[in-house]
Amino acid sequence: MAKSNPAQTQSAETPGQEATARDLKRVLAYIELTVQRRLNGLLRGNFLSSYNGPGSQPDAAREYVIGDDVRRMDWAVTARTSVAHVRTEEAERELECWVVAEPAARLATGVSGTTKRHLLTAATGAVAMLNDAPGSRTGLIAGPVQIAPGAGRAHNLQLLHRLANAHGENTLATDIDIAMTRSPRPGLLVIISDFLGPLDWGDALKVAAAQTDILAIRLVDPADEELPGTGPVVLADSATRKTVELNINTETRKQYAMEAAKHHRKVLDQLRSVRAKVVTLRTDGDWVLDFARQIGRN
Repeated sequence: MAKSNPAQTQSAETPGQEATARDLKRVLAYIELTVQRRLNGLLRGNFLSSYNGPGSQPDAAREYVIGDDVRRMDWAVTARTSVAHVRTEEAERELECWVVAEPAARLATGVSGTTKRHLLTAATGAVAMLNDAPGSRTGLIAGPVQIAPGAGRAHNLQLLHRLANAHGENTLATDIDIAMTRSPRPGLLVIISDFLGPLDWGDALKVAAAQTDILAIRLVDPADEELPGTGPVVLADSATRKTVELNINTETRKQYAMEAAKHHRKVLDQLRSVRAKVVTLRTDGDWVLDFARQIGRN
């Protein structure tokens, strides 16, 4: 009687892994449909690369000056005005975008089933899919996950799948440095985080801002701003698993809110110092509506 091979009879994935994969596929499909129907065109209308694409089209004409390429002479305008003119071009822009997403363990907090980790994946998907234009590409740095810039539906879905399963993290400063080192030309740098960690990323961001536009997407949960409930509680650090016992009362809540607001102001000051565009997405809000409203502001 032949013996069965365990490698052949055992399923490649456990039932729990299969359920997680199905759930992730459903979420990614929802993000893709949402972006296409409700957010299409927003990113390209607000961030334009300085790199001209191969499809640049004639736009207008101006008077010829010494040094202009004679191959761009506009003979029709020259004949009409009796003054030499050259064509100017309306540039087609090819935007190379790098997303620095922080997959920190603390992003597990949220409201009504929507966590900051969900917002991290959704915001990354929105950026990647909105940048899916001819010639434009999107890359990802998320701690141990590094994906070279690419385009197309398959690339975007792979990017989101890798991010959704990313564990472990670098500092934001390290990831920003990695993104700028790998970027061959200026484009757009998108940083997605709750920015609750150390503010040691300021210098790295200043260096990046000298070469590229910065879009900062800040993820917020109500628990980041005020303590929930009252009475004795045990709080746990999601990264280190360390716990602390705390008695929540009026004074404790007031002090916590003051420290949270202080940290928030410091984060915004650093981002504004490099002229970053800031978008805030909340677990207790409609992230699609918030994204559309804020990304379209001047």
